[in-house]
Amino acid sequence: MARPKKQPADRRTISLSCRLTEAERLIIEQAAIRAGLSASDYVRKQLLTGKVIVRENRSLDHAAYDQLRRIGVNLNQLTRIANRTGNLPRELASLTAEIERLIVREIAPGASADKGSRRSPLGD
Repeated sequence: MARPKKQPADRRTISLSCRLTEAERLIIEQAAIRAGLSASDYVRKQLLTGKVIVRENRSLDHAAYDQLRRIGVNLNQLTRIANRTGNLPRELASLTAEIERLIVREIAPGASADKGSRRSPLGD
């Protein structure tokens, strides 16, 4: 599905440029990476608000990323089988909830899997 088109007033069509040294550009790009933003978004926020909230980024090591990928592949296979057969193993719902809690704890500390009225992808 295509991305919704922005309203004309929301489109960014004007460009503002400034000259930087290579060192200044690197400083801005590194600060943007730490903030989890593109350099353009970082500079825009700095210019308009005078501040950028830097979020802590805990990157996963390769082994943890690979394990998460494998878990995702297995869950996808189980979901396909459940959708095809109409049978959802009783243990699968509690297992996915536990996996979600572990992921939230490891990847997004401070976020909570129980916040709001989020529904499980399994329909619980």
